[in-house]
Amino acid sequence: MKKDSIYSMRVSTRILGALKRAAKKERRTVASLLDKIITDYLIEEGLLTEMDFGEERRRFPREKIPLTARTFLKAGEEVESFSSVIHDISMGGVMVSYPKGSDISFSSIGKLPDFELLFELPRGDERLRFDCSTCHMRDTGNEIQVGAAFISPNESDLQRLQNYIM
Repeated sequence: MKKDSIYSMRVSTRILGALKRAAKKERRTVASLLDKIITDYLIEEGLLTEMDFGEERRRFPREKIPLTARTFLKAGEEVESFSSVIHDISMGGVMVSYPKGSDISFSSIGKLPDFELLFELPRGDERLRFDCSTCHMRDTGNEIQVGAAFISPNESDLQRLQNYIM
């Protein structure tokens, strides 16, 4: 949706501080966080629909599909493997989550980590592998959600993914 209007408001120092902490936690600006909060509320209340946004922001449509996966993170010279769950996937990227209490840890300071994702499609024994660049992460309280874009995907794996989700 085109952002062509400006609205200014006053908030207490305490609210602004909390907004800044929340935005940092989600690796967003305060303006982006407020836009998301307001948009989510308006959709939830039925005052906006997804159709009100016009064209989809993403380059590829997402497919909501729960799949178990393995994430491989490089820690210095070592590679660590973690269980994860794919929540949705597209031809351009993925949303994965890690349960609270798992051994994986992310820092909100510095560059977010790149990782390798390995998973099998439900139909057949097709194992796919994608290198991923973390775009954002969010701590929901129960899990850590990570949105990532595919980095130079293997054409064969991309074709098999496309055949599955389309």
